[in-house]
Amino acid sequence: MEDQHNLELYYDGVLENVALHLTGEYKAVEVDYLDLRKNGIVKSFRITRQVDRSILEIIVSIPYNFPDVFPVVTIPDPLFSEIYPIPHLDLHKVLCVFDAEIAHPNSENPNGVLDEVINKAFVLIKEGNSGQNSSDYIEEFESYWGQDAKSQLLSLISITSEPKEIDIITFKQKNWNENRIVTDSRREGEYWLIKAGAKIEAYNKAFYLPLRTMGNPPFPTLNCDFLKLLIIKNPEIVKPFLDFLDNNKRPTTVVFSVPYKNDFLVGAWEHKLTEKQVITPFKGKVRVQKSLKGFRVGKQNAFLELQRDFRKLVVNKINVMRVDKERLFTRGGDGELPDGMRIGVIGCGSVGSHVIGSLADSGIDQFLLIDEDTLKFENIARHTCGASQVGKPKVEAIKQKLVEHFPYIEISGYKENVLKILKDYSEILNSCFFSIVALGNFSTEWRLNQLQNNGLINKPLMYVWVEPYLAGAHAVYVDPSLNGCFACLFDRQHKFRQSVLADPSLYSKREAGCQSTYVPYSVTEVKRFISDLSFFMDDVRSGKLKENTLFTWLGNLSYQKQNGRRIAGRWAIAENYSVRKVPLSEFGICEHRKK
Repeated sequence: MEDQHNLELYYDGVLENVALHLTGEYKAVEVDYLDLRKNGIVKSFRITRQVDRSILEIIVSIPYNFPDVFPVVTIPDPLFSEIYPIPHLDLHKVLCVFDAEIAHPNSENPNGVLDEVINKAFVLIKEGNSGQNSSDYIEEFESYWGQDAKSQLLSLISITSEPKEIDIITFKQKNWNENRIVTDSRREGEYWLIKAGAKIEAYNKAFYLPLRTMGNPPFPTLNCDFLKLLIIKNPEIVKPFLDFLDNNKRPTTVVFSVPYKNDFLVGAWEHKLTEKQVITPFKGKVRVQKSLKGFRVGKQNAFLELQRDFRKLVVNKINVMRVDKERLFTRGGDGELPDGMRIGVIGCGSVGSHVIGSLADSGIDQFLLIDEDTLKFENIARHTCGASQVGKPKVEAIKQKLVEHFPYIEISGYKENVLKILKDYSEILNSCFFSIVALGNFSTEWRLNQLQNNGLINKPLMYVWVEPYLAGAHAVYVDPSLNGCFACLFDRQHKFRQSVLADPSLYSKREAGCQSTYVPYSVTEVKRFISDLSFFMDDVRSGKLKENTLFTWLGNLSYQKQNGRRIAGRWAIAENYSVRKVPLSEFGICEHRKK
């Protein structure tokens, strides 16, 4: 057991030790619990304990890799049938004792782990059976609802406080198990699905209900049960619910939300076709009833359907997976989302493409992209797009990549020179909250600065560029309503005053051929720069930045010095991978603005 270099010997030794502990300490009896054998279980033990006046029994099953994972606790019949449902117990008779996502077993003390699991299991059974922990049901709502679910659908709907009619779209997507999605509008759903590579097959109407509660398990199963639940616990939505059923054929899907902490739990159910077998008084013949008694065929009265004629029809429960932007960024981010913000990016090369990716990851979902170039093989080592996109315009390659990842993103792309676009459509950048200029072309940047100073461009620009070998990189934020502009950072010879390298032009490289000069740097350093730049961009988006500012990122200066690259005096003793932010006001009053 001491030799942990051989995992098989180690796990076998632990198993032998815990078997002795369970049989000695708990008088456990080894059982062959076949239900769990296929899940990596190597031994199972029955443990019986008297709690108050009740005799409780659990099965503790040891996985092959215990103590690196928790043992599995199940409740066998007849106890399971007597107490189910209780919080933390599922239909497979498994009792969730500890959440493995937030709790971890102490592998140095296997017997201690067993003791904790066993004691907690009996506590959960006692509390669940007595109703002491019934409030825990809401935390496991999706698990309980999902146990009975017959299917799953995706959801793009916005959670609202009022019932509403929604659309449900049936589709095919070769990589997904789901084939239906609910959405606030057909257009929204079509747009999302097409960008996700799905083929649309059919449309129907569905209904959304904002419930105050679904109560505790067991959840309703029949038409009459669901109607009763709504009448008793959510009476304000009964009428719109019945009105919708009156006007729509079966099967009918109903999506609901239930408040949970600062969010919502979402599920769905489906009322089946109104059809049941009826035994007639005459000779006991069986016929199929498909409509309401006393009503013409095709006429509907939802209340009588659910309460009288088809009250015993089983309702299908449906799992709902939210794929709306709010849910995705709450689950996979910090929950803070930009509200309807459009960002322009001029230049979709190596720097620009990574800036775009960073903005999309932060939740920006509206982009204006401008770049006249086509993606080439020589670009892909530093670009976010790869070989499969070579030959496409860079704006189209990035658009395809982003919408496949985030189907809700809206992108307008222009394969044009930005000055040509501005010549024909002078207001295009003014439709953006601000725009990133990542061209690496000084003449164009200088012209954009003049257009900003002259008032043609009235929205902020952020000029971004990198120095050779990523010794440093810079971003200049310029709001035309504030002091300072891009030109304030350059001397009369157009030399940048804050370069990290003493003379960056010495380190540009050139391949054979005219106009083939390029700046050498690695994608690893670009990503590191963009990571730090993202916090600066967040300050801009959130309105925290109150002055026009120069953002300077310092790379691995020690490495540059070791390779004989001279660092400018102002940065000689600066720290590797550090950041400086300097207001443009420190460079004096801007002399470039039109008087």
